[in-house]
Amino acid sequence: MKSVLMIVQNFYPEIGSAGNRMKNIYLHLKRNGFEVTVITLKPSYPNQSLYQDTKFWDEESIEEDVIRIKPDKVKRYTSNMGKRLLHYLEAMWLFIYTIIRLEKKYDYVFATTPPIFPTFAALIAKKKMKAKLITDVRDLWPESLIGVGVFTNKWVLKIAFFLERKLYRHSDFIIINSPGFRDYIVAKGVKEEAIQFIPNSLTADELTLKNLLTPVSEKVIKVVYAGNIGLAQDLKKLIAVAEKLREHKRIEFSMIGYGYRISEVEKEISSRGLTNIKMINAMNRRVTLHEVSTSHIAYVSLVEKEVFNKVLPGKIIDYMCVGKPIVGDVDGRAKKMLKEAKCGLVAESRNVDEICQHILTMASDPALREELGENGHRYAKQHFQWSKNIKGLINVMEASG
Repeated sequence: MKSVLMIVQNFYPEIGSAGNRMKNIYLHLKRNGFEVTVITLKPSYPNQSLYQDTKFWDEESIEEDVIRIKPDKVKRYTSNMGKRLLHYLEAMWLFIYTIIRLEKKYDYVFATTPPIFPTFAALIAKKKMKAKLITDVRDLWPESLIGVGVFTNKWVLKIAFFLERKLYRHSDFIIINSPGFRDYIVAKGVKEEAIQFIPNSLTADELTLKNLLTPVSEKVIKVVYAGNIGLAQDLKKLIAVAEKLREHKRIEFSMIGYGYRISEVEKEISSRGLTNIKMINAMNRRVTLHEVSTSHIAYVSLVEKEVFNKVLPGKIIDYMCVGKPIVGDVDGRAKKMLKEAKCGLVAESRNVDEICQHILTMASDPALREELGENGHRYAKQHFQWSKNIKGLINVMEASG
Protein backbone atom coordinates (compact mmCIF):
# COMPACT_ATOMS: atom_id res chain seq x y z
CA MET A 1 0.00 0.00 0.00
CA LYS A 2 1.44 3.38 -1.05
CA SER A 3 1.55 6.07 1.64
CA VAL A 4 0.92 9.81 1.49
CA LEU A 5 1.90 12.55 3.95
CA MET A 6 -0.33 15.61 3.59
CA ILE A 7 1.11 18.87 4.97
CA VAL A 8 -1.77 21.34 4.94
CA GLN A 9 -2.58 24.47 6.90
CA ASN A 10 -6.38 24.19 6.47
CA PHE A 11 -8.19 20.91 7.03
CA TYR A 12 -11.37 19.36 8.45
CA PRO A 13 -13.35 20.63 10.29
CA GLU A 14 -12.41 24.13 9.15
CA ILE A 15 -14.94 25.93 6.99
CA GLY A 16 -13.96 27.42 3.66
CA SER A 17 -12.94 26.00 0.31
CA ALA A 18 -9.36 25.17 1.34
CA GLY A 19 -10.35 22.96 4.27
CA ASN A 20 -13.11 21.30 2.26
CA ARG A 21 -10.79 20.61 -0.68
CA MET A 22 -8.11 19.05 1.53
CA LYS A 23 -10.67 16.91 3.35
CA ASN A 24 -12.05 15.52 0.09
CA ILE A 25 -8.62 14.82 -1.36
CA TYR A 26 -7.74 12.97 1.86
CA LEU A 27 -10.97 10.92 1.79
CA HIS A 28 -10.63 9.95 -1.87
CA LEU A 29 -6.98 8.97 -1.52
CA LYS A 30 -8.05 6.68 1.34
CA ARG A 31 -10.90 5.22 -0.69
CA ASN A 32 -8.47 4.49 -3.52
CA GLY A 33 -6.23 2.39 -1.31
CA PHE A 34 -3.61 4.89 -0.12
CA GLU A 35 -2.45 5.13 3.49
CA VAL A 36 -2.74 8.82 4.39
CA THR A 37 -1.41 10.87 7.31
CA VAL A 38 -2.27 14.56 7.65
CA ILE A 39 -0.15 17.14 9.48
CA THR A 40 -2.21 20.27 10.03
CA LEU A 41 -2.94 23.04 12.50
CA LYS A 42 -5.64 22.99 15.14
CA PRO A 43 -8.78 24.52 13.60
CA SER A 44 -8.96 28.27 14.07
CA TYR A 45 -10.39 29.73 10.87
CA PRO A 46 -12.02 32.19 11.27
CA ASN A 47 -11.61 31.72 15.07
CA GLN A 48 -10.90 28.89 17.51
CA SER A 49 -14.12 29.25 19.52
CA LEU A 50 -16.22 28.31 16.48
CA TYR A 51 -14.96 24.72 16.69
CA GLN A 52 -16.09 24.21 20.28
CA ASP A 53 -19.46 23.48 18.66
CA THR A 54 -19.69 19.74 18.00
CA LYS A 55 -21.71 20.23 14.80
CA PHE A 56 -18.46 20.97 12.97
CA TRP A 57 -16.95 17.63 14.03
CA ASP A 58 -19.19 15.34 12.02
CA GLU A 59 -16.60 12.80 10.77
CA GLU A 60 -14.72 11.56 13.82
CA SER A 61 -12.89 8.74 12.02
CA ILE A 62 -10.79 11.30 10.14
CA GLU A 63 -8.96 12.22 13.37
CA GLU A 64 -7.28 8.80 13.46
CA ASP A 65 -4.98 9.93 10.63
CA VAL A 66 -4.35 13.51 11.76
CA ILE A 67 -1.43 15.09 13.61
CA ARG A 68 -2.51 18.53 14.82
CA ILE A 69 -0.09 21.25 15.88
CA LYS A 70 -0.92 24.54 17.52
CA PRO A 71 0.98 27.80 17.01
CA ASP A 72 1.02 29.61 20.35
CA LYS A 73 2.60 32.97 19.85
CA VAL A 74 0.76 34.69 17.03
CA LYS A 75 -2.95 35.18 16.44
CA ARG A 76 -3.71 33.33 13.24
CA TYR A 77 -6.41 35.39 11.58
CA THR A 78 -5.88 39.05 12.23
CA SER A 79 -6.30 42.19 10.16
CA ASN A 80 -2.61 42.96 10.72
CA MET A 81 -0.74 41.53 7.73
CA GLY A 82 2.58 41.62 9.57
CA LYS A 83 1.19 39.42 12.34
CA ARG A 84 -0.34 37.06 9.81
CA LEU A 85 3.05 36.72 8.14
CA LEU A 86 4.60 35.87 11.51
CA HIS A 87 1.93 33.23 11.96
CA TYR A 88 2.78 31.67 8.60
CA LEU A 89 6.45 31.58 9.52
CA GLU A 90 5.71 30.06 12.94
CA ALA A 91 3.53 27.41 11.31
CA MET A 92 6.30 26.66 8.84
CA TRP A 93 8.81 25.97 11.62
CA LEU A 94 6.30 23.83 13.53
CA PHE A 95 5.62 21.77 10.41
CA ILE A 96 9.37 21.32 9.88
CA TYR A 97 9.89 20.32 13.53
CA THR A 98 7.09 17.75 13.31
CA ILE A 99 8.46 16.31 10.06
CA ILE A 100 11.99 15.98 11.44
CA ARG A 101 10.63 13.94 14.36
CA LEU A 102 8.64 11.56 12.14
CA GLU A 103 10.18 8.11 11.94
CA LYS A 104 7.90 6.76 9.22
CA LYS A 105 8.78 7.36 5.58
CA TYR A 106 6.17 8.08 2.94
CA ASP A 107 6.01 7.47 -0.81
CA TYR A 108 4.37 10.82 -1.52
CA VAL A 109 4.34 14.21 0.16
CA PHE A 110 1.32 16.41 -0.57
CA ALA A 111 1.45 20.18 0.01
CA THR A 112 -0.92 23.02 -0.79
CA THR A 113 -0.53 26.75 -1.34
CA PRO A 114 -1.41 29.45 -0.35
CA PRO A 115 0.19 30.39 1.89
CA ILE A 116 3.58 29.61 0.38
CA PHE A 117 5.73 29.54 3.54
CA PRO A 118 4.51 26.29 5.17
CA THR A 119 5.15 24.45 1.90
CA PHE A 120 8.88 24.81 2.60
CA ALA A 121 8.32 22.02 5.13
CA ALA A 122 7.13 19.82 2.26
CA LEU A 123 10.42 20.36 0.44
CA ILE A 124 12.26 19.15 3.54
CA ALA A 125 9.94 16.14 3.84
CA LYS A 126 10.54 15.26 0.17
CA LYS A 127 14.30 15.28 0.68
CA LYS A 128 14.24 13.45 4.01
CA MET A 129 11.91 10.69 2.82
CA LYS A 130 13.08 10.55 -0.81
CA ALA A 131 9.41 10.91 -1.70
CA LYS A 132 7.60 12.34 -4.69
CA LEU A 133 6.16 15.80 -4.05
CA ILE A 134 2.63 16.70 -5.14
CA THR A 135 1.80 20.41 -4.87
CA ASP A 136 -1.77 21.66 -4.92
CA VAL A 137 -2.06 25.28 -6.13
CA ARG A 138 -5.34 26.88 -5.03
CA ASP A 139 -4.28 30.46 -5.74
CA LEU A 140 -1.25 32.28 -7.12
CA TRP A 141 0.40 33.40 -3.90
CA PRO A 142 2.15 35.83 -3.47
CA GLU A 143 0.89 37.18 -6.83
CA SER A 144 -2.63 37.59 -5.39
CA LEU A 145 -1.30 39.58 -2.42
CA ILE A 146 0.10 42.12 -4.84
CA GLY A 147 -3.23 42.08 -6.67
CA VAL A 148 -5.17 43.26 -3.62
CA GLY A 149 -2.46 45.77 -2.73
CA VAL A 150 -2.12 44.98 0.96
CA PHE A 151 1.42 43.68 1.08
CA THR A 152 4.26 45.46 -0.69
CA ASN A 153 7.36 44.72 1.39
CA LYS A 154 9.84 43.98 -1.39
CA TRP A 155 12.11 41.77 0.74
CA VAL A 156 9.31 39.54 1.96
CA LEU A 157 7.88 39.33 -1.56
CA LYS A 158 11.32 38.46 -2.91
CA ILE A 159 11.57 35.56 -0.45
CA ALA A 160 8.01 34.46 -1.23
CA PHE A 161 8.64 34.43 -4.99
CA PHE A 162 11.88 32.50 -4.42
CA LEU A 163 10.00 29.88 -2.39
CA GLU A 164 7.29 29.73 -5.04
CA ARG A 165 9.78 29.02 -7.85
CA LYS A 166 11.63 26.48 -5.71
CA LEU A 167 8.39 24.71 -4.75
CA TYR A 168 7.14 24.48 -8.33
CA ARG A 169 10.44 23.27 -9.74
CA HIS A 170 10.93 20.61 -7.06
CA SER A 171 7.39 19.28 -7.37
CA ASP A 172 6.96 16.00 -9.23
CA PHE A 173 3.33 16.83 -9.98
CA ILE A 174 1.28 20.00 -9.60
CA ILE A 175 -2.50 20.07 -9.38
CA ILE A 176 -4.44 23.28 -9.93
CA ASN A 177 -8.03 24.23 -9.16
CA SER A 178 -8.26 26.63 -12.10
CA PRO A 179 -6.96 26.12 -15.65
CA GLY A 180 -6.05 29.80 -15.55
CA PHE A 181 -3.02 28.97 -13.41
CA ARG A 182 -1.40 26.68 -15.99
CA ASP A 183 0.44 29.26 -18.14
CA TYR A 184 1.71 31.12 -15.07
CA ILE A 185 3.20 27.94 -13.58
CA VAL A 186 4.70 26.81 -16.90
CA ALA A 187 6.40 30.22 -17.11
CA LYS A 188 8.08 29.39 -13.79
CA GLY A 189 9.86 26.46 -15.40
CA VAL A 190 7.39 23.60 -14.88
CA LYS A 191 6.69 21.16 -17.71
CA GLU A 192 3.08 21.35 -18.86
CA GLU A 193 2.60 17.58 -18.62
CA ALA A 194 3.38 17.75 -14.89
CA ILE A 195 0.29 19.93 -14.28
CA GLN A 196 -3.14 18.40 -13.68
CA PHE A 197 -6.40 20.38 -13.40
CA ILE A 198 -8.56 19.16 -10.51
CA PRO A 199 -11.30 21.70 -9.73
CA ASN A 200 -13.04 22.15 -6.42
CA SER A 201 -15.80 19.59 -6.65
CA LEU A 202 -18.89 18.13 -5.01
CA THR A 203 -19.72 14.86 -3.32
CA ALA A 204 -22.52 12.59 -4.52
CA ASP A 205 -24.54 13.49 -1.41
CA GLU A 206 -24.14 17.22 -2.05
CA LEU A 207 -25.35 16.85 -5.61
CA THR A 208 -28.60 15.27 -4.36
CA LEU A 209 -29.42 18.23 -2.08
CA LYS A 210 -31.25 20.05 -4.87
CA ASN A 211 -33.71 17.16 -5.21
CA LEU A 212 -34.58 17.38 -1.51
CA LEU A 213 -35.41 21.08 -1.53
CA THR A 214 -38.89 22.44 -0.98
CA PRO A 215 -40.13 25.29 -3.22
CA VAL A 216 -39.02 28.75 -2.07
CA SER A 217 -41.67 31.41 -1.46
CA GLU A 218 -41.84 34.26 -3.99
CA LYS A 219 -43.07 36.84 -1.45
CA VAL A 220 -39.51 38.00 -0.81
CA ILE A 221 -36.66 37.58 -3.31
CA LYS A 222 -33.49 36.68 -1.43
CA VAL A 223 -30.05 37.43 -2.85
CA VAL A 224 -27.25 35.54 -1.07
CA TYR A 225 -23.48 35.73 -0.93
CA ALA A 226 -21.77 32.81 0.83
CA GLY A 227 -18.07 32.51 1.51
CA ASN A 228 -14.95 34.44 2.31
CA ILE A 229 -15.37 38.13 3.09
CA GLY A 230 -11.79 38.99 2.32
CA LEU A 231 -9.50 41.13 0.24
CA ALA A 232 -10.29 39.58 -3.14
CA GLN A 233 -14.11 39.70 -3.08
CA ASP A 234 -14.94 43.43 -3.39
CA LEU A 235 -18.12 43.12 -1.31
CA LYS A 236 -18.46 46.87 -0.84
CA LYS A 237 -19.94 46.79 -4.32
CA LEU A 238 -22.67 44.40 -3.14
CA ILE A 239 -23.42 46.79 -0.27
CA ALA A 240 -23.75 49.60 -2.83
CA VAL A 241 -26.14 47.39 -4.82
CA ALA A 242 -28.25 46.78 -1.71
CA GLU A 243 -28.34 50.52 -1.04
CA LYS A 244 -29.43 51.30 -4.60
CA LEU A 245 -32.21 48.68 -4.39
CA ARG A 246 -33.36 49.55 -0.87
CA GLU A 247 -36.67 50.92 -2.19
CA HIS A 248 -37.45 47.53 -3.71
CA LYS A 249 -38.93 46.15 -0.50
CA ARG A 250 -39.40 42.70 -2.01
CA ILE A 251 -35.64 42.19 -2.46
CA GLU A 252 -33.45 41.26 0.50
CA PHE A 253 -29.73 40.50 0.72
CA SER A 254 -27.70 38.28 3.02
CA MET A 255 -24.04 37.44 3.48
CA ILE A 256 -23.04 34.13 5.03
CA GLY A 257 -19.44 34.71 5.75
CA TYR A 258 -16.17 34.89 7.56
CA GLY A 259 -12.82 36.44 6.85
CA TYR A 260 -10.42 39.33 6.89
CA ARG A 261 -12.92 42.11 6.13
CA ILE A 262 -16.04 40.98 7.96
CA SER A 263 -15.87 43.75 10.60
CA GLU A 264 -15.29 46.36 7.92
CA VAL A 265 -18.30 45.12 5.94
CA GLU A 266 -20.53 45.11 9.04
CA LYS A 267 -19.51 48.71 9.82
CA GLU A 268 -20.20 49.75 6.23
CA ILE A 269 -23.71 48.27 6.34
CA SER A 270 -24.38 49.99 9.65
CA SER A 271 -23.02 53.37 8.54
CA ARG A 272 -25.30 53.35 5.49
CA GLY A 273 -28.29 52.44 7.64
CA LEU A 274 -29.19 49.47 5.48
CA THR A 275 -31.92 47.17 6.77
CA ASN A 276 -32.27 45.11 3.58
CA ILE A 277 -28.97 43.29 4.05
CA LYS A 278 -28.11 40.99 6.94
CA MET A 279 -25.03 39.14 8.08
CA ILE A 280 -25.29 35.44 8.94
CA ASN A 281 -22.63 33.77 11.06
CA ALA A 282 -20.38 31.12 9.56
CA MET A 283 -21.87 27.62 9.55
CA ASN A 284 -20.67 24.17 8.58
CA ARG A 285 -20.74 23.30 4.90
CA ARG A 286 -23.98 21.32 4.75
CA VAL A 287 -25.95 23.95 6.69
CA THR A 288 -24.48 26.68 4.47
CA LEU A 289 -25.54 24.86 1.31
CA HIS A 290 -29.04 24.48 2.74
CA GLU A 291 -29.16 28.20 3.60
CA VAL A 292 -28.09 29.10 0.06
CA SER A 293 -30.82 26.80 -1.25
CA THR A 294 -33.48 28.91 0.50
CA SER A 295 -32.46 31.95 -1.55
CA HIS A 296 -33.50 32.87 -5.07
CA ILE A 297 -30.32 34.44 -6.48
CA ALA A 298 -26.64 33.84 -5.65
CA TYR A 299 -23.91 36.45 -6.00
CA VAL A 300 -20.20 36.14 -6.75
CA SER A 301 -17.57 38.86 -7.13
CA LEU A 302 -13.83 39.36 -7.43
CA VAL A 303 -11.65 42.46 -7.33
CA GLU A 304 -10.96 43.95 -10.77
CA LYS A 305 -7.30 42.90 -10.99
CA GLU A 306 -5.61 40.80 -13.67
CA VAL A 307 -4.46 38.10 -11.24
CA PHE A 308 -8.08 37.30 -10.31
CA ASN A 309 -9.02 36.69 -13.93
CA LYS A 310 -7.22 33.36 -13.51
CA VAL A 311 -9.30 32.32 -10.49
CA LEU A 312 -12.27 29.92 -10.46
CA PRO A 313 -14.17 30.67 -7.21
CA GLY A 314 -15.39 27.55 -5.42
CA LYS A 315 -18.61 29.30 -4.42
CA ILE A 316 -19.76 29.25 -8.06
CA ILE A 317 -19.62 25.45 -7.94
CA ASP A 318 -21.46 25.44 -4.61
CA TYR A 319 -24.20 27.68 -6.02
CA MET A 320 -24.54 25.31 -8.98
CA CYS A 321 -24.79 22.41 -6.54
CA VAL A 322 -28.13 23.64 -5.18
CA GLY A 323 -29.35 24.97 -8.52
CA LYS A 324 -29.23 28.70 -7.86
CA PRO A 325 -28.97 31.25 -10.69
CA ILE A 326 -25.90 33.44 -10.33
CA VAL A 327 -25.24 37.14 -10.76
CA GLY A 328 -21.52 37.56 -11.38
CA ASP A 329 -19.29 40.60 -10.96
CA VAL A 330 -16.33 38.66 -12.37
CA ASP A 331 -14.10 38.39 -15.42
CA GLY A 332 -11.67 35.88 -16.89
CA ARG A 333 -12.08 32.21 -16.00
CA ALA A 334 -15.06 32.75 -13.70
CA LYS A 335 -16.94 34.72 -16.35
CA LYS A 336 -16.11 32.12 -18.99
CA MET A 337 -17.52 29.31 -16.87
CA LEU A 338 -20.74 31.16 -16.01
CA LYS A 339 -21.35 31.74 -19.71
CA GLU A 340 -20.37 28.23 -20.75
CA ALA A 341 -22.71 26.72 -18.15
CA LYS A 342 -25.46 29.23 -19.00
CA CYS A 343 -26.19 29.47 -15.30
CA GLY A 344 -26.11 33.20 -14.64
CA LEU A 345 -25.88 36.80 -15.76
CA VAL A 346 -22.50 38.55 -15.79
CA ALA A 347 -22.01 42.29 -15.28
CA GLU A 348 -19.90 43.06 -18.36
CA SER A 349 -19.30 46.66 -17.28
CA ARG A 350 -18.45 45.60 -13.70
CA ASN A 351 -20.54 48.46 -12.32
CA VAL A 352 -23.29 48.71 -9.70
CA ASP A 353 -26.04 49.74 -12.14
CA GLU A 354 -25.62 46.63 -14.30
CA ILE A 355 -25.50 44.34 -11.26
CA CYS A 356 -28.73 45.92 -10.02
CA GLN A 357 -30.36 45.41 -13.41
CA HIS A 358 -29.41 41.72 -13.48
CA ILE A 359 -30.88 41.22 -10.01
CA LEU A 360 -34.10 42.99 -10.99
CA THR A 361 -34.32 40.91 -14.18
CA MET A 362 -34.02 37.67 -12.24
CA ALA A 363 -36.32 38.87 -9.45
CA SER A 364 -39.13 39.47 -11.95
CA ASP A 365 -38.68 36.24 -13.93
CA PRO A 366 -39.06 32.94 -12.00
CA ALA A 367 -38.83 30.93 -15.24
CA LEU A 368 -35.43 32.47 -16.04
CA ARG A 369 -34.18 31.68 -12.55
CA GLU A 370 -35.36 28.09 -12.88
CA GLU A 371 -33.68 27.68 -16.28
CA LEU A 372 -30.35 29.15 -15.14
CA GLY A 373 -30.40 27.12 -11.92
CA GLU A 374 -31.09 23.87 -13.77
CA ASN A 375 -28.31 24.63 -16.25
CA GLY A 376 -25.86 25.16 -13.41
CA HIS A 377 -26.81 21.98 -11.60
CA ARG A 378 -26.52 19.96 -14.81
CA TYR A 379 -23.08 21.48 -15.50
CA ALA A 380 -21.93 20.68 -11.96
CA LYS A 381 -22.97 17.04 -12.33
CA GLN A 382 -21.01 16.82 -15.58
CA HIS A 383 -17.82 18.56 -14.45
CA PHE A 384 -17.56 18.81 -10.66
CA GLN A 385 -17.84 15.40 -9.03
CA TRP A 386 -15.03 14.44 -6.67
CA SER A 387 -15.36 10.75 -7.50
CA LYS A 388 -14.53 11.52 -11.15
CA ASN A 389 -12.09 14.40 -10.83
CA ILE A 390 -9.85 12.74 -8.24
CA LYS A 391 -8.95 10.13 -10.87
CA GLY A 392 -6.63 12.66 -12.49
CA LEU A 393 -4.50 12.66 -9.34
CA ILE A 394 -4.76 8.91 -8.75
CA ASN A 395 -3.69 8.15 -12.32
CA VAL A 396 -0.49 10.23 -12.19
CA MET A 397 0.40 8.79 -8.78
CA GLU A 398 -0.08 5.21 -9.94
CA ALA A 399 1.80 5.85 -13.20
CA SER A 400 4.78 7.18 -11.24
CA GLY A 401 5.09 3.87 -9.39
